[in-house]
Amino acid sequence: MVRWYADLPAVRARQVTADAVWLVLVTASVLLGRAVNGAVSALAAPARGFTGGARDLERQLDGAGENAADLPLVGDELAGPLQRAADGAASLAAAGQQQVDAVTQLATVLGLASAAVPVVLVTLLRLVPRRRWQRRADETRRLLRTPGGEELLALRALHTRSPAELLGVHPEPVLAWRRGDPAAVRALADLQLRAVGLRRRPAPGDAAP
Repeated sequence: MVRWYADLPAVRARQVTADAVWLVLVTASVLLGRAVNGAVSALAAPARGFTGGARDLERQLDGAGENAADLPLVGDELAGPLQRAADGAASLAAAGQQQVDAVTQLATVLGLASAAVPVVLVTLLRLVPRRRWQRRADETRRLLRTPGGEELLALRALHTRSPAELLGVHPEPVLAWRRGDPAAVRALADLQLRAVGLRRRPAPGDAAP
C-alpha cells in the first residue's frame, strides 16, 4: 500500500500544507498560461479586422463584377477590372488570415509554455522529496518487522538524533543499547520512527489496549 502521509499529526500537517502550496502554484501557473495566451491572441485583433474587411470587399467586388457582366456592350470591359480587384482583395484576405494564424499559433505555444514549465518544476520539487519520504517510511516499516530490525533502528537513532533527544529517552542511551536493554532499545527505535513521521503500530497478535 502506498503511504501518502505520515502518521504523526505535525509531520502530516506539513505534508498537507506543502501539497496545498503545490496545488495553488499549479493553479496559478495555469491561470498565467491562459493570461499569456489571451494577451498574445489580442495582438491578432487588427489582422482579424483587416481580414474581415478584405473579405467583405472581395464579396462586394464579386457581386459588382457579376452585375456588370450582365450589362450590354460594356459588360465584359467592366467585369474584368472588378474581378481582378476582387482577386486582389482575396489575396489580401489570405495574407491577413496567415497573420492571424501565426499569432494564434504563437499564443498557443507561449500559453502552454508559461503554464507547463512552472507546473513541471513545482511538481518535481514536490514529488522528489515526497517520493524520498515514501521510500524512507516503507524501508523503516519493513526494517521494524525484520528480526533485529528494532535494534538497527535504535542504532540509527544513536547516529542521527540529537543528544537532547537521546538523553530524553535514556540517561545512558549508548550503554543501554549495548546491554540490549529492551525498554531502551524500543524507546530508541520509536525515536527513529518519529523522526520519519511514523508511529509504532500494534502487531496483529497484540491485544487491544
